[in-house]
Amino acid sequence: MKTPVDRHDFSNKPFPKKIRSFDYDAKCKILKVAKSRGVRWKSYYWIYVSMALRGKHMVIEDVGNGIWKGFFRNAFLGFFNEKCLRNKQESTRLEIILV
Repeated sequence: MKTPVDRHDFSNKPFPKKIRSFDYDAKCKILKVAKSRGVRWKSYYWIYVSMALRGKHMVIEDVGNGIWKGFFRNAFLGFFNEKCLRNKQESTRLEIILV
């Protein structure tokens, strides 16, 4: 019986030494994810993003009517509605489905 390492084919594609910086669209707002795993919105509110994005930059794009879409590079993270933000001490999560 063969083990997985015997059956695995290694890729010939080289892995880059350094990941290139990503240029976002000019109409988007760039926000830095804090150590607390969230981004600050309008200096009062916190929007929870992800622990994996601590210290990274993400963007939010205005959809209209106070609804914003969040992205990291070209990966969609979710929506949030700035009109439905809770009180200033609680953080809001990005939602995948916003009805």
